[in-house]
Amino acid sequence: MLQHLHPRLVCSSCKGALVQSEALLQCCSCNAVYTIDDTYVSMLDRREQVDRPSGWNRKEAEIRDYSEISQSLALSGIGRFATFLNYGYVPHGSEQHAVIEPGDAWNRNSIKLLLETVGRTVIRDRQVIDIGCGRGGNIAALSKYFKPLSIVGLDICPANIAYCNAKSRGGEFWYLVGDAENIPFADESFDVVLNIESAHAYPDRSRFYEEVHRIMRVGGVFLYTELMPGDQVAQNVRLLEEAGLSVIRDQDVTSNVLLSCDENAKQRTGTQGIASNVGAGTNIGDINDFIALPGSKKYEEMKAGTRQYRMMNLVKRS
Repeated sequence: MLQHLHPRLVCSSCKGALVQSEALLQCCSCNAVYTIDDTYVSMLDRREQVDRPSGWNRKEAEIRDYSEISQSLALSGIGRFATFLNYGYVPHGSEQHAVIEPGDAWNRNSIKLLLETVGRTVIRDRQVIDIGCGRGGNIAALSKYFKPLSIVGLDICPANIAYCNAKSRGGEFWYLVGDAENIPFADESFDVVLNIESAHAYPDRSRFYEEVHRIMRVGGVFLYTELMPGDQVAQNVRLLEEAGLSVIRDQDVTSNVLLSCDENAKQRTGTQGIASNVGAGTNIGDINDFIALPGSKKYEEMKAGTRQYRMMNLVKRS
């Protein structure tokens, strides 16, 4: 993997050049050290824990939650089916942007959400990064439907990346442990950046947007979805624009996502569903709220309009 990525990899913190020595990557400028083992490469600079402890507390909580989800799914035997954890999308007469339909695919609603997010964006023969790639469902679907030149999956949770690497069949896609606020790639490394239902967990939203802008080539596209508090939508758009990204599509698809939550409820609460196999004996709390089942806090907030599910396409200005 590293022989393919090393020309684009940089120090997460200072963006300096890296040298490899056995099971380590070391920055030539700030001496940050990154680890390589049999299951993943970690591009997390643990000095951030000292420099920004409050932000790291939130990140550590995310790592813990997703590690426990991954372990619970593996123990229950349904892990190989749970490659998507997003809420999904169901069309109901609003303007559709996808140029491909998923048919009767497993995880159809989740794939439909990805296809609607991509819309008419050209993916074929382009270099893509999925930030917050989770368990790799989006990357598998992108590879199947769009044939990109290459895809990198970046996620802060080592358990997610270990799962993706174990499941990977090779090809031109790779997975790394990394931080969305400190992306370990050189300037202008990618044509397309994907981020689905992940940015709510980032303590410094503006830093994430600036990093997205930095790693994108001019004319590149940022494909972005997030469940936002309604009163923060305008602020997030302003931060995106201040980072140098121009909004070419900003769509409220809350009603489509709610329909998907309704459809997914039976599957996700059944004996083989995530709600029945994750939560007990963990620190995750309300798994129903985590996946927005009907009646949960997130679901009811979407229904009331106090939270909006936004689907955005943005481009990097010259």
